[in-house]
Amino acid sequence: TAYRKSGRPYPALRVYVHAPDGWRVVSGWRGEGDLFEPDDGDDLLGSTLAAAADFRLYEGSTGGASWRLAIRGRRYFDDSTLTATIRASIGRAADLLGPSPTATVTYTGDLGRKGRTSGSLQGKSSIGLLWEPGEVLELARSHDLFHETLHLWFGGLMESERWWIEGVTDYVAARLFAAWQERPDDLAHLCYQSLRNYQGIEHRTRLTMAEENNRRMGGDNTDLLVYRKGMLAGLLLDAAIRQGTNDRRSLDDVSRRLLQIAQTRTSRMVRETEIRDAVVSTGGEAARRVWARVVDGTEAITEDDVSAALQTVTGRAFAPPALAKGRKELVR
Repeated sequence: TAYRKSGRPYPALRVYVHAPDGWRVVSGWRGEGDLFEPDDGDDLLGSTLAAAADFRLYEGSTGGASWRLAIRGRRYFDDSTLTATIRASIGRAADLLGPSPTATVTYTGDLGRKGRTSGSLQGKSSIGLLWEPGEVLELARSHDLFHETLHLWFGGLMESERWWIEGVTDYVAARLFAAWQERPDDLAHLCYQSLRNYQGIEHRTRLTMAEENNRRMGGDNTDLLVYRKGMLAGLLLDAAIRQGTNDRRSLDDVSRRLLQIAQTRTSRMVRETEIRDAVVSTGGEAARRVWARVVDGTEAITEDDVSAALQTVTGRAFAPPALAKGRKELVR
């Protein structure tokens, strides 16, 4: 980051990998065999480096990018289901936000231990998927994959407030996945799930998302406003912009504007005031009121807010689903 912000050239780096005989080495860096050359410091820290004897390799291209998948182990879904989801996540994001900012995107799929929380992570051009052997590629995991792919744009091409980079990204991922599946019910389910988690955050009416982030509060993403309220902020702002423009504009227009701003800067940083200006100039007074309440303010977001916003965005009414007994998840 220091090199990028100062404009100084990155030092030349070469990485040698000495893997056991018969192992396959997978990397997002340029090179082959046992020698790789990261393009710069971001590439060094944000690309895949993985090796295993039993990787299964797949590749393809979509959305202006080549992609490759290295996966090992067996789960309750076949590899073709995962590659289809990868293609859709890159292609749908590129249709919305422009060609992939990364020429080659590398996905690695490894097995977590049974009973351990599954997870995913994203670098500059790499996405890691650590899932249990019994994992099913249904709504939650597919949504995770779309979310991590979108970080190539939000978090890669553009840096900004965490509530936008994580929370709004979560909303856009949910909407793109639901559109791909032609199931608006999936978007509603994910938004209501986010609302349930948000309602369990003790400081939800005491701190704004920015204040929470400035305090560097820790916790799972179900416990943080920047994730859960951030997703709901994306939904409510999208609905307000659509209402304020008679459905001629949406949050997508704001997203593309912010990415344009980021590309003019070495730091790629877009300030919260610039997000606000883009939201208000796109959506007018209706969007300004929602911003004041949801981003600048701490007033509680309600089921009625989420229900009304979903109807505006999808054109359909969705009743809040019931909460499963003894669980944080909703009944589908």
